[in-house]
Amino acid sequence: MARLADTLTEAGHNVTFFMPILDEARKNQLGVKLTKDVILLEQPPSPIPKDSFTIDNITETFWHVDVNSKSGHHLFEPLHKQSVLACENIFRNQNLLEDLKSRDYDIALAEPLMSCGLALFKHLGIEKVVIASSCPNYDPVIEAMGEPADTSYVPAIFSEVSSDKMNFWERLENYEMYHFMVKTYGAMFDDEAKVFRKFLGQDFPDWHQLIPDASLHFANSIPYLDFPRPAIQKTVYMGGITVDVERIQSEKLPETWGEVLDKRPKNMFLSFGSLAKSCEMPKESKENLLEVFRSEPNVTFIWKYESEDVKFATGIPNVHFVKWAPQTALLHDPRLTAFLSHGGLGSTFEAAFLGKPAIMVPIFFDQSRNNNMLSRLGMTITLHKKELGDFKKLKHAFREILHNENYKKNSERVADVVRNQPFTPKEIVVKNIEFVGRYGPFHHMTPYSLKMPWFQRYCYDVYLYKLILYTLPVLLVLILGKAILSKLPFAIVKQSKKIE
Repeated sequence: MARLADTLTEAGHNVTFFMPILDEARKNQLGVKLTKDVILLEQPPSPIPKDSFTIDNITETFWHVDVNSKSGHHLFEPLHKQSVLACENIFRNQNLLEDLKSRDYDIALAEPLMSCGLALFKHLGIEKVVIASSCPNYDPVIEAMGEPADTSYVPAIFSEVSSDKMNFWERLENYEMYHFMVKTYGAMFDDEAKVFRKFLGQDFPDWHQLIPDASLHFANSIPYLDFPRPAIQKTVYMGGITVDVERIQSEKLPETWGEVLDKRPKNMFLSFGSLAKSCEMPKESKENLLEVFRSEPNVTFIWKYESEDVKFATGIPNVHFVKWAPQTALLHDPRLTAFLSHGGLGSTFEAAFLGKPAIMVPIFFDQSRNNNMLSRLGMTITLHKKELGDFKKLKHAFREILHNENYKKNSERVADVVRNQPFTPKEIVVKNIEFVGRYGPFHHMTPYSLKMPWFQRYCYDVYLYKLILYTLPVLLVLILGKAILSKLPFAIVKQSKKIE
């Protein structure tokens, strides 16, 4: 959202960046650089300090739990609770609402992680609304907008299936995960609606109307990388908007980094992003990584590690610990051979645009899908986080990514493709927003399927008619045949008695 705001500011538009704070520990990590009109809505004081929400309190859990249709439920509870509290905080603040209403906005953008932002836009009288997903395909939004899910070959956003070619059990889990996400977020959106309807009236539209009524849906997807899927006309792909290649090319690494990269013939950077912490990794996984480092003495391993306690790596000279690293500058540097990442979409796109082979170890949420998206293109190797405990498999993956030139060639090919797309993500965003501003809203682009009963939408009535049409003649023939055959034995018996 920060990059979208800065892109529109750079294009000459007056942009307000409004951010209700969910995580106090991250309220200064907004990411906006060019947009100066920033409104932060602080959390109300928590009556119980321990109930204050922070992502840091739950990240360690993700190293030990798989997010799937059977075990992912409780991981969404903190987000659910905090989203409802943030929604109430917005509509309780009358001074804020009056300030926003007085500004007379033309267009509003929101990420549909919460539905409350869309309710806010409706209350402010903003008709031209765009939703922008930070994921390639956001299952609750797909469902609400009337797009087909096609879970038989399209991986759901939080699915752990390895590709679009699924066996029966993978298709079953993919189906279950898709509907689990729709149900989970639907329950959260329903609770948000209960909150804002207290302030705006019980007849105020909820997410079932607000999401499909958006004029456009920006999806954080690059068609040349992503799994093919059907979409409606409102969906516009703007993947890669967060990767500014020109800026990255102009970055220069400090000399201290040059000294690190020049120590050995090859270098590899390890980072699990800003949420999953390496220091919280299971002990066995850390020990296996160190043993792999020992087996590659000609490679310097630069490990983003959040703790000062690195005594466990004593005696291993080719590991270099850092608490922070200029990731894009490192990935762009030709001396860096490979990358190990959790596979967040930001890191995934950076690896793709900068042509860097990678081992991807998804920890939670959309990371499995992101990783498998690139693995099928031959530029990454995907390992399950539990496989960090399998030394043999881990060592093989490192040897392949560091010494098999095919990964490098495939990565360079992918980078060449995404850098030379017909339209840049910035062009796509600016031109579409300006188009909506000039000609929107586009209510008529909402699929009629959302108003149809399920049996009509999925043609079950047509299938039933076809079934009857084709089976009725067969049934009639069978009934008639049975009636004829039932008389034959009687005639034969009667004739045989006469002969006697």
